[in-house]
Amino acid sequence: MMLRTDADHLPAPIREELLHVATIVFEAFEETTKGRCSEHFRAGRILTLILHGPHAEKDWDDIGPGEAFRVLAIVNYPRLARSERDWRLVRDRLRRAWEHGEITRPVRLSVESLERVNGALVDGVPHFVTIAEQGIALYQMEGLRLKEPHRLPVRERAIRGAVEFIRWHERGTGFLAGAAFYRDRGDAPMAALMLHQACEHFYLCVLRSISLHAPRTHALDELREAAEALDPHLCSAWPRDSRFERRAFGCIRRAYVEARYGRSYRISGEELSWAFARVEILQERAAFACADHQASLAASLPAPMLPPPAEPTTAVALSQPARRANMLQRTWRIVRRVAPPQGRWNPLVSVRRFWRSGRCRDWVDHLPLAIVCLCFFMAGAEATLWRVKSAQVVRSKPADLSAVLDFDVRADTVLGAVMDVAQRAGYRVKANEDIWAVRWTGAYRAKATTFDALADILYGSGLCPAIREDFITVRYCDKSSPPMAAMVEYQAERDSNVRLSVSR
Repeated sequence: MMLRTDADHLPAPIREELLHVATIVFEAFEETTKGRCSEHFRAGRILTLILHGPHAEKDWDDIGPGEAFRVLAIVNYPRLARSERDWRLVRDRLRRAWEHGEITRPVRLSVESLERVNGALVDGVPHFVTIAEQGIALYQMEGLRLKEPHRLPVRERAIRGAVEFIRWHERGTGFLAGAAFYRDRGDAPMAALMLHQACEHFYLCVLRSISLHAPRTHALDELREAAEALDPHLCSAWPRDSRFERRAFGCIRRAYVEARYGRSYRISGEELSWAFARVEILQERAAFACADHQASLAASLPAPMLPPPAEPTTAVALSQPARRANMLQRTWRIVRRVAPPQGRWNPLVSVRRFWRSGRCRDWVDHLPLAIVCLCFFMAGAEATLWRVKSAQVVRSKPADLSAVLDFDVRADTVLGAVMDVAQRAGYRVKANEDIWAVRWTGAYRAKATTFDALADILYGSGLCPAIREDFITVRYCDKSSPPMAAMVEYQAERDSNVRLSVSR
């Protein structure tokens, strides 16, 4: 499908600002990818920039004075879209342009790959369907086509929204209980961190249950702005009128990083108590927002035609008033109301849907390449394993570095000195009888490992040590020539120099 390109409902200064925003995005992206060797950087391209949100959907008179521009950048590599760190420079340039007055409104930039957007359009995710139908293309590469959006049935959308609500709302409630625990212990930074997580999950609960999508960010201000755009009743959860209210929200917003890694994070007891009360209000408002959305979906379904009762009904008086159901019970009642009356869940439906989708064809196209890569990997692993085994057979096992030796050796023969070192290091010795003829005299201070100690003891004697498992094997280095008798003597001088004399 083709995207809209008309922006006549916006004033000329706003259109010029959007053109300047697109220029900043492309310049910062080119600077980020310049000189990078990875394929997704060398061949990475921005396929299209789409303006969505209030500026693309509403009239100019209905847009607030501080409403941010919402821009979606679609790239050609999924790995390029997943790396938030690589887009930090682009977002920083946009933020500085707003702070320095180059543009009058902040920019909320989100990045997705073409594969992800097309898959979401085929699956019928309402967030991407709305962008594809109502978004305005600020830039579009020639020949780019998005897939036709598929609208989810109301019943399936209600069920998926209820599942997302239960998942994120329960997690947010757990973080809120953790914040109460740390508050009672007097650990204010940890309580603020738990409040940040609870607030983030309640906003994600609203976004994912209504639009089935949420931005990949931990910034509470961006999540709050996106959630309040879906339900204006959430604005009263975090007031912004006084300086104290803005400062308390800022403390909770900064707690995600500063409370975990910083040592100078501070939050007063008054700010923590006020923020805790606001998050509790947000918990309730988020549940009401999701329940109202589910009720609106249920109201859009046609009412079932029920047959008239066979017998006249009679009213039954209740002795006690019925308790009001909580939000989870209300949500599940709506889901049961819109659910099909008969039939069971068929696990083959999702398999059949994947088999008919374009993602299955992409997997099939890449299957031969994956098989070839797997064969090369197995061949390389087998060759490496054979090399390691052969090296273990030829080479001796190195000594354990923990076998630190620190003693003097005094023995009549070289083999006696070797046996002394081996016994203290926990090894046993294998040697021929004729090696006893090699003499050893003097004192010796061993080195860090057993192998280094034996190498120094046998230096110049014509014998070679080898350590295999728990045995030290002493053999002739060259069997054609008889061993040499090595003698190390200490001179009775102050410098204690060592004199080595070799005789046959």
